[in-house]
Amino acid sequence: MSDARSLLAKADKKATSTGPFGFFASSSRFEDAGDMYIEAANAFRLEKDMITAGKTFEKAAQMQLKSESKDEAATTYIEAYKSYRKSDPEEAARVLIQAIMLFSQRGQFRRAATYKQDLAALYETELNDLNRAMDAYDEAAEWLSNDQAEALANKAWLKVAEIAALQEDYARAVAKFELVAGNSLNNHLTKWSLKEYFFKAGLCHLANKDVVAAKRALEEYAEMDPSFFQTREFNLLRDITQSVEDGDQERFTDQIFQFDQFAKLDKWKTTVLLRIKNSIQEEEDNIL
Repeated sequence: MSDARSLLAKADKKATSTGPFGFFASSSRFEDAGDMYIEAANAFRLEKDMITAGKTFEKAAQMQLKSESKDEAATTYIEAYKSYRKSDPEEAARVLIQAIMLFSQRGQFRRAATYKQDLAALYETELNDLNRAMDAYDEAAEWLSNDQAEALANKAWLKVAEIAALQEDYARAVAKFELVAGNSLNNHLTKWSLKEYFFKAGLCHLANKDVVAAKRALEEYAEMDPSFFQTREFNLLRDITQSVEDGDQERFTDQIFQFDQFAKLDKWKTTVLLRIKNSIQEEEDNIL
């Protein structure tokens, strides 16, 4: 039997034993068992048996809950999450949710929000569950905003916006881009990013096949920040909106090409712009 297995067996025995004082000794017994499970879990980590390490950390957390040590239990669930993360992302998400719940119940919303973002990233990158990822980023942003951490909240809301657009939930994407833009208007550190938020929101209107909304948005964004009127992003958005309205796919493509020479388009923008271009082609095909 490995050292880790031996430690686990001792912890199991401690967890199920009953001392001479019965109920009154339970709390101390659970505390001791929790410590022994943590020692065993770390031994499994050293043996690179991460799944068993995660399960053992869970046992430790359950002992800590029985002894009313909720803060310690939350931290131990985080260790279980770290153990599961690479080998079993679904189990990692499950125990991370338990930790977040405990942190939030204890009023530790900043920590809860930080791990909520980790949960969102897990859904997004490991489990490819973009709907759950959006909801987790959104809730984390709300908690961060309530804790006066606006920069971190905006970052999480931007993740919601970008994922929503890729999921073709353009209304939600526009709402979040505009929310972050509004939050950034009077902040000298983030105001320079306004053109990016306005541009992405405008692209979402066009991808949603709503030229009228795109034109109205251009006017509103220029009113919110007059300097937007002088940017390449404003000019491109205005020009491609006209090309979409005219059904001119060739001019649309040329406008995108010219812009890309000065400011390289990232993957997200390229994806949304391609959808807009395809929608022009679809309109042409419908007419024919």
